[in-house]
Amino acid sequence: MDVLELYRRTGALLEGHFLLRSGLHSPIFLQSAALLQHPLYAEAVGEALGKLFEDEKVDFVIGPALGGVILSFVVARALGARALFAEKDGLGGMTLRKGLTVNPGDRFLAVEDVVTTGESVRKAIQAAEARGGVLVW
Repeated sequence: MDVLELYRRTGALLEGHFLLRSGLHSPIFLQSAALLQHPLYAEAVGEALGKLFEDEKVDFVIGPALGGVILSFVVARALGARALFAEKDGLGGMTLRKGLTVNPGDRFLAVEDVVTTGESVRKAIQAAEARGGVLVW
């Protein structure tokens, strides 16, 4: 399935002039929440992303809360992996919620619904690496 077409179909592909939270400007904005509210479309996006990494051994997929939670789930499902998320720790970083485990050497992918500076996904990656996870990409 054409993921960009799903963004168009759901009105999640916005064109114009956007001032992003990061202070950067963009002529296009993907409002992923508008697409991910549709479970069948979210699953299709997860499968498309999963196909990109089907030859990799992936133990889990992580995304920052809140935006990366659904996306980490659907990509993990497509890969037959676990779905984790990191949340703000109150100290400027992120941590994994109690009960979510990373075993030393577990290989993982990191996903995010919208990326401008990449800061949130970087913090999620750091939280997984702090527990011994190894970033695949």
